[in-house]
Amino acid sequence: MKNTLLIVDDEKSIRETLKIILSDSNYNISTAKDGFEAIDILNNNIIDILITDLRMPKMDGIELMKNALKIDPFIETIFISAYADIKSAVKAVKMGAFDYIEKSFSRDDLIFAIERAAEHRRLKEENRNLKRRVECKYVYEGVIGRSEEMQNVFDIVNRVSNSRASILLTGESGVGKEVIANLIHKKSSRCDKSFVVVNCGAIPENLTEAELFGFEKGSFTGADHMQKGKFELANGGTLFLDEIGELSLQAQVKFLRVLQEKQLYRIGSEKGINIDVRIISATNKNLLDEINKGRFREDLFYRLNVVTIEIPPLRERKDDILQLAEHFMTQFSSEYNKKLKYFDPLSVDYLIDYKWNGNVRELRNAIERSVLIAHEEEEFLMPEYLPQEITGLNCDSLLLEKTEKTLSDYEKMIIRSTLKKYNGNKTKAADILGIKRQTLYNKIKEYNIQ
Repeated sequence: MKNTLLIVDDEKSIRETLKIILSDSNYNISTAKDGFEAIDILNNNIIDILITDLRMPKMDGIELMKNALKIDPFIETIFISAYADIKSAVKAVKMGAFDYIEKSFSRDDLIFAIERAAEHRRLKEENRNLKRRVECKYVYEGVIGRSEEMQNVFDIVNRVSNSRASILLTGESGVGKEVIANLIHKKSSRCDKSFVVVNCGAIPENLTEAELFGFEKGSFTGADHMQKGKFELANGGTLFLDEIGELSLQAQVKFLRVLQEKQLYRIGSEKGINIDVRIISATNKNLLDEINKGRFREDLFYRLNVVTIEIPPLRERKDDILQLAEHFMTQFSSEYNKKLKYFDPLSVDYLIDYKWNGNVRELRNAIERSVLIAHEEEEFLMPEYLPQEITGLNCDSLLLEKTEKTLSDYEKMIIRSTLKKYNGNKTKAADILGIKRQTLYNKIKEYNIQ
């Protein structure tokens, strides 16, 4: 489908010149002599790109852009400015314009700017549609997962949540076992009771019994008050035991007794406390191997392993990567007051191709870091914001503070990204960018792109 352009300038000669320059390009072109006529056109037509003079009588270009964005938040604005108006044009970019070009522009400069603006709009619309699909179809009770593997996990969760069966969640560190455990609790009839988390690997061995079962005042040195244990705190609800394979054998014996008798004794008390707790455990270890090595009790394993749900690593469910990244970008952009809304296509490629040995936790940390260092006015998360271990790029020089973002800045980033994507194939890159091959060569030389 052809992109639609609206050219606004109070000088008829400039409107006609731009229309002639673009006449053999694949655009539908409308013109307006002032901001009021432009707004009337915008209200009655779908306009992809607004090309407007900065200085005009009645309504200047910035005011026109503000009105245009109210009509269509996805419209892209390119300002045409005289050299004396450069500072105002830069200000306009910071206020939401795509870019500006000086009145001494060449045809290739204009075409390049329009093509990039059109691509920018397309990407914003794709990202919006992607976000809607994620929110509507691939979010299960707040948990993101469009991959077939995660859809299978959700199916099992849906079937077992309301049972009393103990569940063992397996999978690598960082895949989201606690998220799934919490999901099971929320889907169960116990959802109005407590969901208590215990990291078994973080409890000192000599404190395990006190942590799990509680203690009475005076039961040991330092016990200056009564304290309920995690089992008691979770009574009626769900107890999630993360890293269950880290429990000592001694603690496993006492833990098994509580599961069998459904009764616990606080340290220092002879009064039994009846408990009704749903147990969900998680491990990144192979517990059968641990049993064979004498480090985990077989009878406890079968108590915990009534239902096993394996959470696949992120590298095996690539369909989830972009959805999760989108979620984290939105979350951290709001938290750090950034304007990031979209992913540059090359950033998407890097995210999808990376191995993610740290799984969802590593992805979350990578996106948080990227959002933190992104420029405040940036809407697209560019490859240079991603950690170097993901891209393999040395981006230090690209992360220097910029007070102004010009057409040249965009050109350099886009040309470099496109060449990288197509393995340095200049003919292909020129075709994708919509410019002549010689123009691309000139730009590569001008920007010293390796």
